[in-house]
Amino acid sequence: MQTIITTTGTSLLSNATRELNKNKGESFAEDELQNYLKSVGPEKASAETKSLLKIANSTDEVVLLYTKTINGELCAKVISRYLKSDKWSNIALRELPLEENEAQFERRGLRELVNILIEEITKAQRENREVIINATGGFKAEIAYTTIVGMIFQVPVKYIYQFFEQPITFPSLPISWDINLLLEYESFFRWIDEEPRKNLEVEKRLKIIPELERNQVQQLLLPADENNEIMLSAAGDILWKRVAQQRELAEFIEDASPSKIPIADKISSSLNEVKHHFPKGTRKFVEKIAQVEAVEEIISGNFENTTNKRIKKIDDDGSIRLLWADNEKAVNLSIRTTARGQPQTLKLCDRYIRPLLDS
Repeated sequence: MQTIITTTGTSLLSNATRELNKNKGESFAEDELQNYLKSVGPEKASAETKSLLKIANSTDEVVLLYTKTINGELCAKVISRYLKSDKWSNIALRELPLEENEAQFERRGLRELVNILIEEITKAQRENREVIINATGGFKAEIAYTTIVGMIFQVPVKYIYQFFEQPITFPSLPISWDINLLLEYESFFRWIDEEPRKNLEVEKRLKIIPELERNQVQQLLLPADENNEIMLSAAGDILWKRVAQQRELAEFIEDASPSKIPIADKISSSLNEVKHHFPKGTRKFVEKIAQVEAVEEIISGNFENTTNKRIKKIDDDGSIRLLWADNEKAVNLSIRTTARGQPQTLKLCDRYIRPLLDS
């Protein structure tokens, strides 16, 4: 069984206005729209019903997301009522706080759209349902952001252009999106996600981030608003929610298998060379890492002029890169493990490597 998450616009109202020769903006009663839908048929009446007939079956779960407007709610209710009368048994309505308010659309509305989409995707996946996003209806901005959510959360997005008969599919991409920037500066993203922050506070925290990464972080933030407050953009919110979802998935994944390599052989010979003058405590730290069963090898890398130790990168092949630092400098360490895939590697990192780094 599938869950079809459908953005719902007001094409039903527009079509009825045109076909019934009403004046633009003239109101409709719910029964009047219902009769129109039945008389012209679902393929002609609205983009939402036309697309659902091509994408879904009457046994599928359909979630109709509608905007917080009188017309948006009216169209969603009429479509829901029609589908139920046609023996579609699993229809749900959910309001999107997308108002016709330019000031709040980017700062609040799009983020709420993203949050609701991700909630519905997560709920369906927990119930082992295949998820499809139907982005045919709604604002053009909704189409753009639902497509981004679909790509990052690996859910196919379908769309029917008004003159087409068959849907175009934007397939889920078989890649893991790079969330390493958010993992590396996790404390910053967690902090700014809690509530809008004053511009001066944000600038102060950003100053400790190297310039290149600072610019990348800033691209995931909205400019300061009229209250001089900054928050995550909708795109930044999507990626941050992806981190949370990967952690949630990790809880249901088995632990990485133990390595067969002896502990003494896990530490690269480069870490034994005194001439490199590693940060204080490096040897003791890598010996602790070597005790982790899933670790296979620890290799030293280049030095950096920072005192900020942190996880820098995790890869699908189970490798983890981090910075170990004292009060003067830091060294990059690469850890090869038996973990495979982003969730399992993240689980291993969170459970064993990060606590050692933070201790």
